[in-house]
Amino acid sequence: MAPRTRDLTFDTLTVEQDGRVVTVRICAPPYNFMTAQMQKDLDTLTTAVDDDPSVGAVIVTGGVPGRYITHFDIAEIFAASEHNARPLSQKAARNLMRGIDVIEGLPGGERALERSPVSGLLNVTRFNEVVLRIMRSPAIYIAAIGGPCGGGGLEMSACFDVRLAGDDDSVGFILPELLIGLTTTVGGQRLAQLIGPAKALEMMLEGRMYSAHEALHMGLVNRLVPADDLMDEAKVLAARYARRNRETVAAQKRIFNEGLHLSTAESLWIEGASNASAILSGPAPKALRKWLGMQHEHNGDSVFLTDLQPWLRGEAVDLSAGEET
Repeated sequence: MAPRTRDLTFDTLTVEQDGRVVTVRICAPPYNFMTAQMQKDLDTLTTAVDDDPSVGAVIVTGGVPGRYITHFDIAEIFAASEHNARPLSQKAARNLMRGIDVIEGLPGGERALERSPVSGLLNVTRFNEVVLRIMRSPAIYIAAIGGPCGGGGLEMSACFDVRLAGDDDSVGFILPELLIGLTTTVGGQRLAQLIGPAKALEMMLEGRMYSAHEALHMGLVNRLVPADDLMDEAKVLAARYARRNRETVAAQKRIFNEGLHLSTAESLWIEGASNASAILSGPAPKALRKWLGMQHEHNGDSVFLTDLQPWLRGEAVDLSAGEET
């Protein structure tokens, strides 16, 4: 049986669960730089969440005062460049990463790769898996950003479902990769979807810190909240969203996050199939029956016009019924 998310221990994360909401605090003092160990911990965490039916939402926030995820640890990047000193073309790197992906899935493969000269690329493939898992997860991921959010931390957070930021001068967003001759690692395409390719490129060309208000205006964050209320707001939102059904959440996230990369026809087939599956299985029939009963009570008018609040709170029907808590 897979371990419960709340029972796991990590080097760089702390985890606590309240109802169907898991709160994850990033703890890499003193500066909360993203590291290879943090990526390993996030890999384990996101895998556990997908296998844990008691989790409906995950809040990720900083565990160091005044910090979210500052950016990737530049010292680690430099060490990787020194360790893998030979030049590598983009084509060769792509082929090598595909090979690493295959080897990683073999018994003992990951341990062997970590001791090999290509260990730095293993971190990239692992980070790819983390963000793909987040974008396909049956749980809702919410970033509660209360400090600097840059580089790999911003890229990963761009792949979350909701981003809240504290309305505070300590909160800022930066992508400094082009300033040091690098590109984004996992979040460039997602960022371009959120704020548009032109604005995403401008943000990287500038390389400066963007304020929380600028991030809101660009569409990088969903909303700003008073800094002192950030976690309370995130928990209220997460508790409400955690009442949604995990299977339909995962299906809808795939429609939004992956349908853009398919042909229109293929995307429509997948979307239609997801809807048909939801209608014929899971909690949807029970919800439809409840909706029609309430509609009858209001003389046939739409319940979403006459009595919406129980549905918003997730209390009209328990869509997580049957999922462990």
